[in-house]
This record gives sequence, structure tokens and C-alpha cells, in this order.
Amino acid sequence: MKDHRIGIVGGAGFIGRSLAKHLSKSFEVKILDVQRSPQDREGSVSYAHCDVRNYQEVAEGVSDVDLVIHTAIIQIPLINESKSLGYEVNLRGTQNICEAVEKNPRIRGMILAGTWHTIGERDLRGIVDEEFGFRPDKVEDRARLYALSKMAQEAIVRYHDEMSAKIYGIIRMGTVLGEDMPPDTAASIFIKKGLKGEPITPFKHSMYRPMLYVDVRDICKAYEAYTSKILGGAPKEDESSLSHIVNVYYPRPITILELAEIIKKAIIEHTNGKVRPEVQIIDKGLPPLFNEDDKRKIEVSVEKAMAFLALRKLRSPEESLSDLVKLRLE
Repeated sequence: MKDHRIGIVGGAGFIGRSLAKHLSKSFEVKILDVQRSPQDREGSVSYAHCDVRNYQEVAEGVSDVDLVIHTAIIQIPLINESKSLGYEVNLRGTQNICEAVEKNPRIRGMILAGTWHTIGERDLRGIVDEEFGFRPDKVEDRARLYALSKMAQEAIVRYHDEMSAKIYGIIRMGTVLGEDMPPDTAASIFIKKGLKGEPITPFKHSMYRPMLYVDVRDICKAYEAYTSKILGGAPKEDESSLSHIVNVYYPRPITILELAEIIKKAIIEHTNGKVRPEVQIIDKGLPPLFNEDDKRKIEVSVEKAMAFLALRKLRSPEESLSDLVKLRLE
């Protein structure tokens, strides 16, 4: 399907770069961002400067693509340092992208990079599926604006999906594990410290927080499947925008403490016991936010991902983290 071109808005980030590399095997790929990605220089994808805050730049940037993937986002901590920038990029930018998609007859639809963080962090109970709902006030204060942004992006995209004959889809991702994941994630920090033989240090107040993870390779397969579905002319049978939302994450939650233990085990295994980091729980004097049994109060369903995107067995966090430790030792 090299005769189709995919435009990845915000494609210079971790998710965008990973998608560009994977999708360029089957499609022409164009990254639209305010900064270039290192892989642009490899010739595998094309690049166009695009500031999502500027509608004209967005419209011109997607003028020659058949489908848009929207990954642009101002994240933590920058969103808290510059709230107006977060609003302009995350909300106005999303509106600009949706409007440009709708006005261009060539474009068949778009896919938003969503997140599991919209369901909140605390007091999770029941079946976590696509209908679970938004809980913006159940996150740490530092994550509040980010969570609100992702909810607002979903609302804008879903409203356009309701109005349009085109498909405006959303893939809600777990926290993505992969080779180029940001260095300030817990997994990256734990691996870096552990490989140095330093203690792996989860915080006591959040060590039982249930986390939902997903391997970047599974994410790439999910976007490829959804892209092919839209470009292949999948009919818009259901008028509800919820039908075009799919959760893609490994269905077993793990806690931050379990994350530390998994990484410790992988480091010992791949160094043949030469490096044996300790897990040291850091007490910052904050009240505990989660209980040990919190993760058992939810049942995570990915049935829709399996059926709607024809995905097979997803890689477990243990497999992903083992691969990452091995890779960083090479």
C-alpha cells in the first residue's frame, strides 16, 4: 500500500518516531512537527515543518496525505510550567487537525493517540474497558492538566466523528515500553540505575499504584491495523463515536514496586548475576495513595482490541522489560 501516504502530526516524539519507522514499511510516511526527528535524515520518511497552533500550516501539511495520525501533545512537566502552551497545542491544535482533515476530500480519516490515564489513578474498581469513563480528579495534581488535555482531545475527536462521514478513531495506549522511551519514565530510571548497580528506588507512597503497560511493537501493529482498516474503506456502520475507540494495553496491571522487581530480575539474568541491584523503597513522608490489593479490584478487558484490530497475544511487561535490559547491555 505504498500508494498511500500517512501524515503523523507530532511525529518527532517517541510514539511518532516509532510509528513512522514501522509504518514506512507499508506506506509513505510524512512527519509533521516543529522539530525534525533524527530518523528523517535516514530517508525513510519525509518531513514538513508544522506548528499545530497554526491552522494554515496544518492544512498545508496534510494536503497530500490520505490519513492523519495525531500524536502531538504537551506533557508533564512542561504543561504545568506553561499552561497556555498546553492549551494551544493540546486543544486548539487538535481542533485544527480535525478541521483540516474534514475539509480535505483526499483524507479518509484520522487516529488520535489516546491514553489510559484518562481513567484516573486512584480508587479504580470494576471492568476497565472502552466504556469505563473519564476521572480527571483521580490523578496526582501534577498530572491533572495532562489528563484533562487527553480527555479534551478525545472529546474534540469524538465530536467530529459524530458529525463526519469519515472515521475519527482513538487508540488509548498503556504506558509504552520501547527502546526510545523518554528517560524520565519510571521504567527508564529504574533500568538506568539498576544497570549501574545502584539501588532501584520506588517511592513508598506510590509503590502500589496499578499501572497498565504496552510494548511499542504492539502499538505499532495496532496503528497499522487501524490505518489499513480506514484506508481499506471500512464502513462507518455505528453512529456512536465510542465504536471507534479501542484500548491497547497488556491486560494485567502491575504496580510500581512490581516494576522495580521485574527490572531487578531481568538485570540479574542478563548480566549472569554480575549486577545485583537492590530495591530500596524511599519514604518521602507522604501518605500512601494506594493499597497492595488495589490492582486486584480491576479487571482489564482488551477484547475489543483483539477483535476490532485483529491483534493476537500482546507482549507482557516482563517480556518488554527483559528485552530493554538486554538491549541496553549490548
